[in-house]
Amino acid sequence: MKIRNFRFLPLLGLASLISLNAAATTVEHKPTDQIIIQFDSANVEGNSKARALSTRINRKLAFVRKTSQGAYVFKLPARENFASLKNYLKVLKAVSGIKHAEADQMMFAIDDLAIPPVEGIVGAQKPIYDLQWHYFEPVGGMNADGAWSQLDSSDSVVNVAVLDTGITAHPDLDGNIISGTDMITAKSISNDGDGRDADPSDPGDWVSRGECYLGSPASNSSWHGTHVSGTISAFTNNSTGVAGVGYNKINIVPVRILGKCGGYTSDIADAIVWAATGADNPNKAQVINMSIGGAGSCNAIYQQAIDTAVAAGTTIVVAAGNSDDDAANYTPASCDNVISVAATNRAGGRSYYSNYGDVVDIAAPGGETNSGARNGILSTLNEGTTAPEAPTYAYYQGTSMATPHVAAVAGLLYVKKPSITPAEVKAVLTSSAREFPAQCVQCGSGILDAGAAIAALEGSTTPTAPDAPSNFNASSGAGTVSLSWTDQSSNETGFYLEKRRKFAGQWGAYRSVVTAAADSTTYQDSVFGGSYQYRIRSQNSAGVSAWVMSAEVTVLRN
Repeated sequence: MKIRNFRFLPLLGLASLISLNAAATTVEHKPTDQIIIQFDSANVEGNSKARALSTRINRKLAFVRKTSQGAYVFKLPARENFASLKNYLKVLKAVSGIKHAEADQMMFAIDDLAIPPVEGIVGAQKPIYDLQWHYFEPVGGMNADGAWSQLDSSDSVVNVAVLDTGITAHPDLDGNIISGTDMITAKSISNDGDGRDADPSDPGDWVSRGECYLGSPASNSSWHGTHVSGTISAFTNNSTGVAGVGYNKINIVPVRILGKCGGYTSDIADAIVWAATGADNPNKAQVINMSIGGAGSCNAIYQQAIDTAVAAGTTIVVAAGNSDDDAANYTPASCDNVISVAATNRAGGRSYYSNYGDVVDIAAPGGETNSGARNGILSTLNEGTTAPEAPTYAYYQGTSMATPHVAAVAGLLYVKKPSITPAEVKAVLTSSAREFPAQCVQCGSGILDAGAAIAALEGSTTPTAPDAPSNFNASSGAGTVSLSWTDQSSNETGFYLEKRRKFAGQWGAYRSVVTAAADSTTYQDSVFGGSYQYRIRSQNSAGVSAWVMSAEVTVLRN
């Protein structure tokens, strides 16, 4: 497993979903070639209906399939713009026997640029976890370790379904992946040579220019589902790679709904029902993560599927969108009975791209890579530009990245209280969120606080802040500094170490060294020659201790 050199992955062609400036974007529906119709009768003959309705709209319709919710999907000869589709729908809604007709809209992964880490190595000397500020930093982080300190080895494992591009092999993730499914019907989108099957592997979603619609841009494969899954359930506390918020208590059920050019709403609605109800699914999900979106307010087929899932006891967490716009203009962010998530930056304010509005319930770290790669969200990814290649790690930014933080904490609420309901999950998450330290207007109730959410469950207790360590010593070697301290607390979740270097007699700013494990009392740092000073504090979900400073230490060049 390696970390790539700095490079960019192109956008996924989501001009209507991603804003790279402060101005709100125009809500744009992408072309589609399918229509969803709900008939008054529960059983009609699809092919004969296709022939009859074709004459009504003067376009040949082909029957595709019946959805899990009893609607019928019909295909047009080619993709058409939304204005044309609205005219067809107006005619169809007036036909006797039709209860509802809507466009089978294309949905897309909501993300931005992928930037691999440019510092650190995989392993104990400088764990990549130190780059995951979104978990532990007190200003912009979501207090993951506060939740972890309240987990117990006897706690059960729960399932979180990730409805996305599928999954790629990754050694920091594979052991927490269980069987899922591929819900993509159209071979033109699936890119794996067939339609629906039991294999959720992501073959890549790269496209050529003009492949999706006239003028659509080319893009490399995103591996979006792998990145989202890593935030939820990458192996944690294994001294390798990144950590997952689920701390090995969450299994990922990968459900592939997005391929080349996105995915149809009709397939996604079926995927929601499949993941939540356990019908033909041995791995019923307690939580569904949907880091996806499209233009328009919530449509009927989505709402029906969501209501079915919630009635089955499954919590659904969705991305608010990346258009710097009112989330009410996007779906599924605007649907009822979901938890809609906005994105915050490292300073705890609204990320410049994040949607906002009354439909947003909560915010979580989504990052801002335009201010530096390290300010994005670091997770698992794949090196391939088209087909899968070697596993890697990379930074993304987006409400897509904020959403799995919330979905994972929702999963941990089910871990601690299996009987919890979706309404209770939403209430706990929103009521325990902390205030925004920077401006985030209409971003929901606050920033996700994992430790406070777990503590808010009935029977839980709120931990107290840990005591500071003592006897903090630094001794020099050839190119190394050996640190030691005495642990004075029994409830810390880790020790945070920083150092500063003296240049021309002036001290520079402190910089992160490592977050050492709870109960550890030593650490060896590799450095260049020069004079250094270190400081250490202990921390848990309740807060942090005072800093303890070392004496100045001089290191000879190795």
